Amino acid sequence: MREPGRASDPREGRDLSAEPTAAGPTLPRAPAPSTRSDHTSDGSARAGDGRPRWRRRTILTWSISAVGGAILLFFASRRLEVIPSSLELARPDLFLWALGLQLPYAAIRALRLRYALDPLVRAASHGALRRLPARVLYGSGWLSFAVIMLLPLRLGELSRPLLLHRAQIPGIGLSESISAVATERVVDGLMVVGLLFGGLALASPTAGAAAIAEVRGVGQMMAAIFGLGLVAVIGVAKAPEVAISRLRLGPRPAELVRHVAAAIRPLGRPKQGIPFVLWSLIYWALTTAQLWLVLRACGLGLGAAEAAAIVAAIGLSIQLPGGPAQAGSFQVGALAGLSLFLDSASSREPISSFIALMYLLSLGGTLILALPGLWLLRRGDRGVS
Repeated sequence: MREPGRASDPREGRDLSAEPTAAGPTLPRAPAPSTRSDHTSDGSARAGDGRPRWRRRTILTWSISAVGGAILLFFASRRLEVIPSSLELARPDLFLWALGLQLPYAAIRALRLRYALDPLVRAASHGALRRLPARVLYGSGWLSFAVIMLLPLRLGELSRPLLLHRAQIPGIGLSESISAVATERVVDGLMVVGLLFGGLALASPTAGAAAIAEVRGVGQMMAAIFGLGLVAVIGVAKAPEVAISRLRLGPRPAELVRHVAAAIRPLGRPKQGIPFVLWSLIYWALTTAQLWLVLRACGLGLGAAEAAAIVAAIGLSIQLPGGPAQAGSFQVGALAGLSLFLDSASSREPISSFIALMYLLSLGGTLILALPGLWLLRRGDRGVS
């Protein structure tokens, strides 16, 4: 039975409810109820885009980092002046030499990724590009080094893969960039452990046997972690299909593993792998030389072997969840390394000066070079080769 005031035209199927009928004027039709609600039950706006959750996570991350950094700085302040009342610089000329090493140090640090990525660029561009453009190689490196240092809890490690992916270079996707950077980190970790054991073997630590054994234990644990990482990297590069089969991966994860293997595989060839390892050795030699120059500039008469062990102690310490800009973890690592060879009580002033200057050199040099890094990437955004 048809409702009063509603009619239909059987020939056209038109709904005539909106037209006048004999029953009287047409009443306005009520709008259909909406299934979407822009407000929650208490009347507040719905956070459909997840921004409040993201904001809470960001605040939590920075809070954890700040608290961790403050705790580490507190422990360090019991044995040194975190902010020295005066800087002792016995040899300013040596400190200037250390400053001069900052640019080659940063250039070689950014350069090494070329040996993993250049073959991918050549293959994907069919020879049109012989290598990763220098503006992308150095721009992404210098800018990301600052982001890594500033962001808490090592979250900046993803910055360089994201910058490389954003450059839209043939063959360089996000998965290839992540795998290349991860391989570089594994190699760096093994070299840091090598510096620690080599430095301890060649130097003459004055710390007690228990303290040295504790440092060696940390080094052995990190060597095991990075060693397993290297085994995993080599395994995926050599037999990605075996890894896919054993892990029972679906189509999308399997494709990701193939991209990861493609980025790692070039480093297994002598043409790419040998220069990568050699430049990595030069990079860590420059790092040690720079720290040794600052030691001498502050009047601390330690040798190259001691400097290598201190570099390793700092490198392992900054893996801890310290504060933003590595505040706290850097100071604790430097103090732990120096304590192997010096009495912090009798050398409090030069040790405090050394740690403060080394931290400022590392932070300031990284931030300054981030500016040309940003400029290089912006040249690419404007289409400048």
